[in-house]
Parts: sequence; structure tokens; C-alpha cells
Amino acid sequence: MKKPVLLPDSPGVYLFKDKSDNIIYVGKALSLKKRVSQYFQRSDKDVKTRALVSTISDLEYIVTTSEMDALILESNLIKEHRPRYNVVLKDDKQYPFIKITVNEDFPRIFLTRRKLRDGARYFGPYTSARAVRETLKLINQVFKIRPCKKKITTSGRACLNFQMGLCNAPCSGMIDNERYRMNVDDAIRFLEGSSEELVYRLDERMQQYVVREEFESAAVIRDQLQSLHHIMSARQHITGGFYDWDAVAVAVSNKTAAAQVLYIRDGSLVGRSEFTLYSRGAEVEEVMSAFLTQYYSDAPVPTEILLSVLPDDPTVLEWLRDMSDGKLDIAVPERGRKKELVDMAYKNARSLLTMSLLRDEKREKSGQGALIELKRVLDLANLPMRVEAFDISNIGGTDAVGSMVVFSGGRPDKQHYRHFNIKTVKGIDDPAMIGEVISRRLARIVGCGGEGENEDSGGNEDNKDETPDLIVVDGGPTQLSAAVSALRQWGLDIPVIGLSKQMESIHIPGRDSPLTLPGESLALNMLKHIRDESHRFAISHHRRRRSSRLRSSVLDGIPGVGKIRKEMLLRHFGSLDGVRAATLAELEKVPGISKVTAGAIHNVLHVSKSL
Repeated sequence: MKKPVLLPDSPGVYLFKDKSDNIIYVGKALSLKKRVSQYFQRSDKDVKTRALVSTISDLEYIVTTSEMDALILESNLIKEHRPRYNVVLKDDKQYPFIKITVNEDFPRIFLTRRKLRDGARYFGPYTSARAVRETLKLINQVFKIRPCKKKITTSGRACLNFQMGLCNAPCSGMIDNERYRMNVDDAIRFLEGSSEELVYRLDERMQQYVVREEFESAAVIRDQLQSLHHIMSARQHITGGFYDWDAVAVAVSNKTAAAQVLYIRDGSLVGRSEFTLYSRGAEVEEVMSAFLTQYYSDAPVPTEILLSVLPDDPTVLEWLRDMSDGKLDIAVPERGRKKELVDMAYKNARSLLTMSLLRDEKREKSGQGALIELKRVLDLANLPMRVEAFDISNIGGTDAVGSMVVFSGGRPDKQHYRHFNIKTVKGIDDPAMIGEVISRRLARIVGCGGEGENEDSGGNEDNKDETPDLIVVDGGPTQLSAAVSALRQWGLDIPVIGLSKQMESIHIPGRDSPLTLPGESLALNMLKHIRDESHRFAISHHRRRRSSRLRSSVLDGIPGVGKIRKEMLLRHFGSLDGVRAATLAELEKVPGISKVTAGAIHNVLHVSKSL
């Protein structure tokens, strides 16, 4: 790890990493050297900081020109990497923009939630998608800018938008590029808020058309002016006379926080948004800093922001004012209507936090609580966040397959499920099959590749790098012994248990008697769920494999032998080789097989064997 003394005395962003090279914390600093050094020099660290420092294995940093630039970069990196020890928004909403593709010959206008560096003009972001759609509808009616991607041709059929009076149909040559561009420029002025200037320009243009006796063009401008006057008049009739406000409040618990934003536009409460955050034990002022930075990096900044508490980082306030060109007021109101609005936001945030905590408690009981109990009853060193369970499925030793299911955090992680076709074990020997499957899985963990195919599950190559916290095998002492032998073969020390169906007993290596848990045990119920899931997954693959083989067999085409009799024969003799080895008399003894059918089977199999 880079020592703090080697860091530059400059503004920037620092990234702490753990031993697996995962980014666990992103921070900004006016002086990287001084800020990072504080983590390793202070003795009065809080619990969160002590936990962070104990996990740090490496450090990266990025130098910026100012603390403001560092704040913006920090916000972007937190959104991208969602580090474990940062306060992170759970609901990272994408706000709508209006996009005009001014870089095209005939620009389009439409709603988008992604702002790209593609040469287009973007307006927003807006807090309401409905308001954006209403604005687009208005612009289409007044300026008739095309919203579609239809190819531009000089002769083609105009689309329905033209028939509805919402587009000038440049795709069909109904309007030339120069006049269409004038409409686009007018729409841009309207979105920029230059309504009075736009009205003046349109009126001047209409008079020019009249002088040139181009009365149809003048009539189009007249209709646009009437629509604009109607819009401007409607805006003036909204009661209030106040500026645009956002009332922001946060409520904090130990691990979770909630934020509420009330939107007051022209004096009226027009909407709200609510968010939950991973607070990581942070104080309310720190949570407010993180929320404002992450939220307003995408959302529009109003003329005034009312807060329940000031952020702990004054750079956030400076950044917000810079975003609004210095026209922003930020305050914690103490009385009057503004205080009432903040109180309302706080009550909503508290309500959201309560609901979030109840959901977390339910999740804790169903998942995390079971993992904690499992760690305790099995005396594990770590919480078993990743559990891999193995099972075998076969009928009389034929078409034998193994399954591996993965539970992460107490929940099925189906993208990492895998199937194994048994390759080295013949006949009925479930323990040996368990040994083969687990050995092939362990080979991938140590990076030897192994023979662990994944024929049906669509698994992920990342499996070879993942080490489970616990291995569960379906079965008793013999299956468990095979798993332990495989672990010794590869020199791995991974906790492993067996779960037998009889009495739901848990078998632990080195323990004489199995462990039994009460029926209401969360740990036992989770293990049963994992075991049943591995059993289901193994059976489903076995059925597919057997059905595939039965569909194509030397028994096909024999008179009197259909799918049912074919399955009966294979079940009775254990395999196709067993059917081949059977005498005529043995074939005749199979229930449901007549002497004639037995003779046909015997003849076909002995002929095919001699070929």
C-alpha cells in the first residue's frame, strides 16, 4: 500500500481497496496527504472508521485542480462503484431530459434519461416525466419538430404525426431544411425560457410573410403566436408568486437512512420523491452531504433549497451554488411556511425509514438471521455468505448427474448454478459421484480448470475464482467423507457438512453424533431450502439428459417398443448395456414385454452388437 507520506499535498480523490482489490471507500480532500494520513494517525476513530482502516489493503488517488472538482469526481465514483463504507443512494433514479439532435440535418426532439456527449442539445433534467411529455406535445403542436427516426426522402408517405398536425414531415419533403431549422431554433429559445424574445421574433417573421403576400406561411406563424400567448397566460394564472423551492429532509438510523424531497413550484406543492440510503453508521450531517451531492448531480437545482439540517461539508453548498450560477439560497428555516414544508418532508422521511427498517428486519429474520445462527451452531470463523450445495441424481446408475446450487446472503444465486455429467464413476455409487463433482469444482477454485462443465445452467466463468464459505452435501456420513477427501486432495480448508433427509440431521466432520436443530430453527430451514433446491436442480437435469438419450436409442424402431417400454427396459436392466446383455428368457420376464416383442428386441440388439 502507498504510504500517506508519499501522497501529494493537492486536492483530489482517494480510493481505499481491500485485499481482493475491491473499492471499499471513496473520499475527497483539499490535501490528499493530510486527509489520508488522518485515517492512520487518529486514535479516537469511530466504529465505522476503525472497521474501514482494518480492511484497507491498497490505495489509489486522483489529483484534481480544486476541491470542487474532487467533490464531483467523488460523487461519480461512488455512483459507479457503490463502495461498502460510503453513504450510497439505494434508489439511483435517472431523471428525464428533452433532447434535440441539432447535429442532424433535420433534428428530432424526444425524451431521454441518458445525457451523452454526442453533440445534441439537452434540456433538464426534470423531476416529472409527465411534465416533459406535456412539454414535448406542446412543442410538436407549435413548432412541429419530428420525434421519429424515419428516413428522410424527397418522396415518401408522411407518417401519422403529419396527419395529426404534430410534424412538418421533412421525411417526405414537405418542408425544406432552412425553414425546418428556423422552427428548431424557435423551439430551443422556448426551452431556454426566452418566451418574450421568441414572441417578438415570430411576430416580426409573420409581418415579413405578409409583406411578401405569403399568407399561408403568415397564418402558420399566427397560430404559433396564439398558442404561445395561451401558454404564457396560463403560467401567470398559477397562484403563489414564490420562487421554486425544494424542501429536503433526511432521517437516519444505524445502517439505513431515508430522504424526502418536496417540490414547490410557483408556490404550489407539485410533487415529491423519496429515497433510501446505506448510511453505514454515518451522522445525519454526513448523510445530508452525501445525499445532496448524489441527488443534485442529476436533478435540477431550484432557486432555493430548504434543509432539515446543514451538510457537514461546506464544499457541497459551494458546489450547489456554482451549479445554479450563484442564484441559489440554501437555509434551514426556523419558522413560517418554509419550516412547515421541511417538517412535512421530515415526517415523510421518518415514515419511509420506519417502513425500510421493517423490511430490513423481515429480511434479517428470513436471511441474515439464519446465516448468523448457522455461523454459531456450526462454529464457523466467518458468516457463510456464500453457500454451495451438491447433490446427485441417477436411476440405477444411468445418466448420472451432479448439481451445484449457490446461495448468496441466504438467497438463491441462480446465475452461478452448475450441472455436472458424471464421468469417472460407473454403477450406483452416490458417495463416489459426490467426490467426483466436488473435486471438479475445487479444481476450478484453485485455478486448475478441472473438468467442471456447465452444459445446461448457463453458468459463469467467475465460478473458478469464488471460494464458498460453506459446502453442503445431500447425504450422511459416507457422502460427507467423500467431500472431505476431495478437499484434502486439493489442500483446501473449507467448512463442509452433510444434511441427511432422515431426521434432518446435520453431519459434521470429526463429530461422532449428528447435530439436530429444532424445527423452528432459521438455520435448519435455510439448510433444508438449500438441500431441496440442489435436489430439484439435479433431478431437472437428469430428466432432460435421460429424455434426450431415450429419444435417440438403438431401441428406437423396434416393433412394439415405444417410449414407455423403452423406459421399462432401461429401468429393469439398469442401462442399454444391460439390455444388450440380457438373454431372450430374461427379456421375456420383463413385465409388459411379450414373447414376440422380446424376440424382436433380442434380434435387433444382437445384430447391432455384431455390426
